[in-house]
Amino acid sequence: MEIAVLGRGFSTLQRRALASAGFEEVSPERAALRIYASPKPPPRPPRAPWIWLTTGELTASDAAAAVLAGAYDAIAPGPELATVLAQRLAELAVQIIPGEPPPGFVARSGAARKVLAELDRAAHTSMAVLLTGETGTGKDLAARYLHARSGRRGELVPINCAAIPNELIEGELFGYVRGAFSGAVADYDGLIRAASGGTVFLDEVDDTPKTLQVKLLRVLEDHVTARLGESEWREVDFRIVAATNRDLDELVHAGEFGADLYQRLAIVQIEIPPLRDRAEDVPELVEHLIARFYREDPAATHRVTRIAPLALAALLRYPWPGNVRELRNVVFHALVRKLAGDELLLSDLPDHVVRGAPEHAATALFDRTALADLIDRGTMNLRSVRDQLERTALELALAKANGSPARAARLLGEVGRGASSDPGGTVRAMMRRHKLG
Repeated sequence: MEIAVLGRGFSTLQRRALASAGFEEVSPERAALRIYASPKPPPRPPRAPWIWLTTGELTASDAAAAVLAGAYDAIAPGPELATVLAQRLAELAVQIIPGEPPPGFVARSGAARKVLAELDRAAHTSMAVLLTGETGTGKDLAARYLHARSGRRGELVPINCAAIPNELIEGELFGYVRGAFSGAVADYDGLIRAASGGTVFLDEVDDTPKTLQVKLLRVLEDHVTARLGESEWREVDFRIVAATNRDLDELVHAGEFGADLYQRLAIVQIEIPPLRDRAEDVPELVEHLIARFYREDPAATHRVTRIAPLALAALLRYPWPGNVRELRNVVFHALVRKLAGDELLLSDLPDHVVRGAPEHAATALFDRTALADLIDRGTMNLRSVRDQLERTALELALAKANGSPARAARLLGEVGRGASSDPGGTVRAMMRRHKLG
């Protein structure tokens, strides 16, 4: 069993005891486990896996600091030290081998590999999973990977909560019997029952109407559904995965989302990192997107096979506020414009990407001096300022669109929901939130 002892707190007697227990002290590069021996947690912790061995008193605050810094455990020296270290080595040796990521899920960066490992661990349970992260980060791909790795035999049934009008969503989820309402001409079992034996994926779950949340909580707790128009509850075997790009805890405190439902959905919470935190994945993502473009447009007569170094450097420098979805749009746009040559050049990219600044910079939309004054006086309320900006933009867009949520959604641009068969769904949710209309 190979270990590396870092720091100066390990005594010669302890080293001899470890050697007699079968431990071999080697360089950190070779070690299966790194032990940092010191009175306090290290200011610059070694690369994982590592354990902090205190040479003084083991306090709860110091142990917490070590674990937050990446330690697998924090222990104090004692007669059972060799036994404890052997147990920790055995625990660290247990690993889940990640599966093959779905097409488009590139995991070269450390941040992406960490998410893939978390998804793998969650997939081998039946617990509910809440996927969080900015728009365009690939939460739908993560949900598909979770389902594929779970071994469940049923289908993955995606449900976009923002795309289904409020008056229809209960019937779509839970089903209805013939005659339950006007237009119910036949029995319908609903989308949740369609996922029997599989996985229900509630995308944009933050847009679930409050009136539906109580019934949805009963469904998730007891795995039963009752169709509209009947009182019989029937058991359904399904696994729940939900996704949101908003802070549900914040919505709970604002009274916009039920605390009980949030706790039920967030048993396991996995954050999908933004593209700016996984720049190592950009080159492979670009290769994948170029190949995908020609798969989706087989009639294209001109083909690009690679990207020039200067163009790739620009893509790596850009902050990608729209994440992978924005990268896809930029690459596809450049390929549409490309008329000759097999290399994607810097000149083929949109100007805002070459400049390295987002196309729709928001700096001109607020008064920096006024914000600085609020902060200086201690009266700044960021949530209020954000809500005021959102409400004002919503009012202006609705006025311009003569009250049409669908047209207002197009005027507002990217509002965090991406492509949707019901483009006004997000605007209607915003209207409810701001009590407009």
